[in-house]
Amino acid sequence: MKKYFLIFTVFLYFGLAYAGGHITKKQKEETIKCLGHYSATAVLPADTIEVTDMEMALASVKVLRSFLQKEKVSDDEMNKGMNEHVDKVYGKPFNKGMNDKCNKFIYKLIPGSKEEIEKLSRTIYAG
Repeated sequence: MKKYFLIFTVFLYFGLAYAGGHITKKQKEETIKCLGHYSATAVLPADTIEVTDMEMALASVKVLRSFLQKEKVSDDEMNKGMNEHVDKVYGKPFNKGMNDKCNKFIYKLIPGSKEEIEKLSRTIYAG
C-alpha cells in the first residue's frame, strides 16, 4: 500500500508542478515571437500606426517580458528570439493579423493579461 501511495504522491507532485503555470516549449516560442512582433510594432513610424496600437504594443512588451522572466526564461533567450522576429518584420507596415493572433494567444495564456495590458497602455502617452 505504501508503494502505491508513494507512486501517487510523486505523480501528483509532478502533475501539480507542471499545472502550476509552467509553459511548454511551444508556448514559450510563440510568446517570444509575439514579443518580437510587439517590439517591432512599438518602433513603427508614428504616421503609419494608430497611437493606441503603439501604446498596446509597448504595454504588451512589458507584460510579456515580466511573464517570461517569471517562467525563468533568460534575457538572452528572450532577446535572441525577439530580435530574430524583429529582423524579419522591421520596416514593414503594421501587421494587424499577426497582432490579433498574438493578442488572442497572450490573453489566453496569461490570466489577467488583457486587463493589465490595457491599464498599462493608458499610462504611456497619458491615453
